[in-house]
Amino acid sequence: MATLLCFIYFIVLTVMGFYLVYKPYGVISAPFDRSLKMRCTGTELLLIFIFATGLIGLMPVLSIRLAVLEVLCIIGIYKSHSSPVFSFPIILFFIFLLWEIWGLSYTPSVEFGFRMILKYIYPLLLALFASSVVRDREIILKSMLNARWVAVFTIFIWFVPIFLPLFTGVFWNRAALATHYITMGIISLALSLYSNKKTKNLIFFVIFSLPCFIWVFRTDIMGLFVALSAFALIKYRLKAVPVILLLVVVSVASLFYIPSIKAKMYFRPDEVSLNDFLTGNVDENNINTSGRGLVWEDCKQWFYEDHELIGSGTGRVQKYMYTEVVGWRRGGQIHSDFLVLLCDNGIVGLSLYIVSTLGVFIHCIYIYNKKKYSVVLRLCAIIAGSSLLGVVVTMYSDNTLSYSMATLSYPWGIYGMVLGLQRKEMQL
Repeated sequence: MATLLCFIYFIVLTVMGFYLVYKPYGVISAPFDRSLKMRCTGTELLLIFIFATGLIGLMPVLSIRLAVLEVLCIIGIYKSHSSPVFSFPIILFFIFLLWEIWGLSYTPSVEFGFRMILKYIYPLLLALFASSVVRDREIILKSMLNARWVAVFTIFIWFVPIFLPLFTGVFWNRAALATHYITMGIISLALSLYSNKKTKNLIFFVIFSLPCFIWVFRTDIMGLFVALSAFALIKYRLKAVPVILLLVVVSVASLFYIPSIKAKMYFRPDEVSLNDFLTGNVDENNINTSGRGLVWEDCKQWFYEDHELIGSGTGRVQKYMYTEVVGWRRGGQIHSDFLVLLCDNGIVGLSLYIVSTLGVFIHCIYIYNKKKYSVVLRLCAIIAGSSLLGVVVTMYSDNTLSYSMATLSYPWGIYGMVLGLQRKEMQL
């Protein structure tokens, strides 16, 4: 029954997406006042729709759904009145994609390589689509607020177990959701600073921050602290150093003074103290990598060593995990997208990816500090830059790339909104 429902939802969402992209215009309620109506083009409605439904993964048809979304973004770019904005970070990411495509020439599996490229390309397509569509702040705010309400709904489902069976396979798993909540938390934090509903938005920030601690997801705790540090750096620049140092202290302390986190971090938590960590006397065999360590060592030895510069080909690690590995690891992930990049495309591939990400972050700092831009544009810049850095950090020990529909696409999509609104304001 759950699988059948997922297929039905997929058909409904797909039909709705194509209906919107070809729709001339529609009327929806304004972001902060439902009594007010605003007229939107079909492509604007599609952008709002994509942001609102990104958490609907539909596991039985996940890959097909991702491909459909990419097709919709391409059609949306074609039908938009404006052309997409190709900023310098966007161009850098295109160079990264060209490197990935070249990696198909020496991969043992073009099929898996192509699947990897589809995962890499979706956040970029959404950013380009958003940059070609966004012309005013209402579309931005409507997209963010709708996405936030859906995220709140997923939290409700996961923490009220009686409803969970009704949505089996519909929404993304908890790992993807926790990473998604980083962006939603940053959106709420930014709105608390730039809107007149500070308390409400701070409550939302707390709500989105709690799941990674309750579920004891170490990677997402790290991502949240990095996102907050990036947020402070963009807003306060060098004055943010004390705040960042405080966040570092709190994050390290959480590893030792929150029992659930410490118990998950070490096999024998009672044998490790904060002093051991600070002096470098922690026994590596006592660190619980949740099975990652052995897989990481195998992949580094077989696909990275002796191929350090260019790797073993795009999709090589995925081919190994799906067709070559035996036992409990078969069909799974290695839980480190950075290592996947190293093994598949070498130091060059990983460097290009990180440089393009840092390019977005630096561009967002530049835009935020230009007082001539509107409050909403600067708000989007601080959200995009800080949340992207926090989400990308989770790639160190999670499958963030595989969850890109729910994770990486949101910061990149908001960055696209930044580019679109910046172009509009520069024309005024």
